[in-house]
Amino acid sequence: MTLHLPRPHGRHRAIDRVRELEAESTELACQTVRLARENDTLQRQLDTAGIALTGAWSDLDKAVAEIRRLQQQHIDDTVRVARLRQALHNARPRITAVPAQAPQPTAPNSIPLRAA
Repeated sequence: MTLHLPRPHGRHRAIDRVRELEAESTELACQTVRLARENDTLQRQLDTAGIALTGAWSDLDKAVAEIRRLQQQHIDDTVRVARLRQALHNARPRITAVPAQAPQPTAPNSIPLRAA
């Protein structure tokens, strides 16, 4: 910001105005350079953030796909376990009582004891 002081009227007034304008121009040029640097810095930060965000989206898509795959695998495994349990239940021998007069079993190659 420039300070405007009252100047006397005369031939040096135009020279003073030129100096003021040159000073303002120099100040504005400095501000332009500073803003350009800030712009470049912000642009680099945005580029870095964009790259990081793209990577995060890619990771998210992969994670969602893996979750869906695992959920489907869990469902398939649950169905498989239920089928195996049913097959095991169906394969078990059924023990039923049959009325019969069978001799008492003995061990192989043994002689039954005789009652004396």
